[in-house]
Amino acid sequence: MDKWTEMRSAYLVAKLGTISAAADALDVHRATVNRHIETLEQILETKLFQRHARGYTPTDAGRDLLETAGRVEEMFAELAGRNHGRNSQFSGDLILTCLSGFVPLIMPAISQFRTAYPKVTLHVMAENRLARLEYGEAHVALRAGPKPEEADYVVQPFHQLRFALYAHKSYLQQYGKP
Repeated sequence: MDKWTEMRSAYLVAKLGTISAAADALDVHRATVNRHIETLEQILETKLFQRHARGYTPTDAGRDLLETAGRVEEMFAELAGRNHGRNSQFSGDLILTCLSGFVPLIMPAISQFRTAYPKVTLHVMAENRLARLEYGEAHVALRAGPKPEEADYVVQPFHQLRFALYAHKSYLQQYGKP
């Protein structure tokens, strides 16, 4: 069954007792909740609720839905609880390669990274040799120059570096402008 959204709407109507309360809990319009219930009733070929002036009361089929959806809700809550924080705390080794001249530029970012992810052991390889990411020599590479052509690389700018050349008048007279 691919009607999880509709099932959740009906579950909340059964649990909360009214279309309005379910719509508020789901942050949708009442018409959307009504449409979800109608869709489920058509699929299941039975009425899920008795409608009356004070709200909605589940039929036997509605109580079955409430019980089933309640178990699904509990399983999702348990799954969320088990996975809470798993991805927010990275751990393990991370190998960063960069040109040796970049080290002073990246130290503030490295310091922030180490504070944010204390369980990550960061290895910085500051050398002029290009480590090959595709062979696992490093996980992240900071480089200057043109964008790499490798299809698997994710390239993002890190820092815009500006520089200037200076020369004495006598050098320019003897050798010209570089």
